[in-house]
Amino acid sequence: MTANAPSPPAPPGRLTAFIRLGRPKFLFQSMMVVGLGVTAAQHEGHGFSPAWYMGTLLFGWAAHLMTHYCNEYFDLEADRANHSPTSWTGGSRVLVDGLLPPLVSLGAAFVLLFLAAAVTAVMPDTASRLMAVTVLAAAWFYTAPPARLNYRALGEIACAAVLYGLGPLLAHRLQGGDPTAATLTYVAIVFVFQFLRMSVMNLADIDGDRRTGKRTLAVALGARGLIRLYLAGQSLTYAATALLLLTGALPVLPGLAILATFPVPLWVGRRLLHGALATHGANNAVTFWASMHMPITAVAITVALLTDLLTGDPGPDTPWLVLCTATLIAFTVWFTRAVRTPPPPLPDQETLTP
Repeated sequence: MTANAPSPPAPPGRLTAFIRLGRPKFLFQSMMVVGLGVTAAQHEGHGFSPAWYMGTLLFGWAAHLMTHYCNEYFDLEADRANHSPTSWTGGSRVLVDGLLPPLVSLGAAFVLLFLAAAVTAVMPDTASRLMAVTVLAAAWFYTAPPARLNYRALGEIACAAVLYGLGPLLAHRLQGGDPTAATLTYVAIVFVFQFLRMSVMNLADIDGDRRTGKRTLAVALGARGLIRLYLAGQSLTYAATALLLLTGALPVLPGLAILATFPVPLWVGRRLLHGALATHGANNAVTFWASMHMPITAVAITVALLTDLLTGDPGPDTPWLVLCTATLIAFTVWFTRAVRTPPPPLPDQETLTP
């Protein structure tokens, strides 16, 4: 080391490390999921309940953070074996870097589980409570034993079912009741997109997962098989959306909004075919845009439904219009900053072994 070499950055404090451990940036996804469900309920003529909007958001954020803290603990071996993490895959690296003891992560997960369970207990009907319990069970056992769903090539579908399947449906039910066929179609589309997105996330982690016996769908299918699945799944979903739109089974504005998001998976698919996940920096861009495909789609559908409401009578409830607009602005600001954030540096190889 020369005398002019810069000093290494000081490690973050324990509170900063604890916050980073929970990866709160992903909470924008669950926020947009709740917004989609509430807006769909408004579009169907249900009144807006501010209390249950806040209750659903609290439940969603508690469950989402619980999943992150739980995963950090039970995925520690796989994260240590991951030599090429990105900002969006490979965990927070807080436990890998030894910034906090692993039990801190597990303890936080249990506290958040109890918080989410408390919100579940006061939900107004049995169907809502069953949906919430299913969310918590699938989220917890995503990596926790004995199920360890993401170690048995079931994590992708479990994550899609929890976040973009049951998430908007629970928000919708707590606002009004049973969804229409159109709402179920929106949910089905973002569910498929989330399943495909999780497949790409696990593809980015494939080497470390193989070394530790973590059998994700990417490990089960191999890189080529997973890329073929992603391309086929995206193509079929957009083709089905176009067909539903042309036959009148899907409303015009939401249908067009969904189709307008096609450039995102098209860009991701082309980069996957050219091996971008093997290149530092490029892998971060691919995982970022693959991850953003779902909230972008949720935003597109939400804006389309709000636009349709604003051109009709009586229109959306004013409190929800204000809250939803604020939510969309917050997401846009965060998204703009995220686009400009450089990829993380490669980890020090000496710190990768346990």
